[in-house]
Amino acid sequence: MQQVLERAQAMSKQYESSKPQNEPSDAECKACNDTGFLIEKAEQEQYNGEIIIKDLGRPCHCMKQKSLKNRFKNALIPEEFKDARFDNYKTESDVQQTLLHATQEYLKEFPSIIKDKPEHNSLGFLAVFGESRIRSLSGEAKYKAKQDHNNFGLGKTHLQMAAAKWILNRIRVRDEIAPGQYSKFDRGARVLCVSDITFMDDLTNARMAGDGGETLSKLLESAIAADVLVWDDLGKAKWSESKEGLYYQIINERYLHKRPILFSSNEDAGTLSDKIGYAASSRLLGMCGDRLYRVEGDDYRLRKERF
Repeated sequence: MQQVLERAQAMSKQYESSKPQNEPSDAECKACNDTGFLIEKAEQEQYNGEIIIKDLGRPCHCMKQKSLKNRFKNALIPEEFKDARFDNYKTESDVQQTLLHATQEYLKEFPSIIKDKPEHNSLGFLAVFGESRIRSLSGEAKYKAKQDHNNFGLGKTHLQMAAAKWILNRIRVRDEIAPGQYSKFDRGARVLCVSDITFMDDLTNARMAGDGGETLSKLLESAIAADVLVWDDLGKAKWSESKEGLYYQIINERYLHKRPILFSSNEDAGTLSDKIGYAASSRLLGMCGDRLYRVEGDDYRLRKERF
């Protein structure tokens, strides 16, 4: 339960302002002493023509870098994928080339996606023949299906994390402060990366936290309000009616507010509906439009072992 609370706190930090806490003597930024602002002298002409010198404040250059570091930390990118980039993604098969091309083409359109909020705003990778469908088979049929329809070890997670870092580094967002009215100031995109089993277990355990729903509310708000939700291995968690309700709540809210989801699943369209519910699956797949890819191929981890 302590781990659940810690993850909830980490996720909720995405929506807190960065507040420098070091004393000036320990400041990381020598220009502003970690205050975040610089005071500069500037000439200013008065209405009577007199020129006076005023102190004017402006944000320090370090604030943008600090914000980026905090957003990277709060994105919860798994440690094993900290170095995931597009230039170190292996494209040794046609399916890997397809996955890379699909992700890069999506990101080319992403600035307009985040700005214009189109209905089709998401990117999804599905199996051709879902894991649940393979598990339902037995004997020779099960063995053959595993061989013919492998969806593991294609590098989907690597690409998702590379995309998350690309968005964190490059995308700026202007908040809507009133219907049709946007802030004059932009900010870095908030990205949240979740792994299905861990995330759904956290949500389920949060229901029993005994804090009046506070932990559950933080977890849900983080997933719903993030500019971009990266959902790895969607549908991997064991099904339950309560989990189906949680899937629907998150996906439906993001669907209504046109917030993108980048997801991968080892289920096909049919078995994914069984795992997360038809209503949630229908909305999610609809959010992808033409950016829904059904992929299968050799497991690169097994290829490395053979060679």
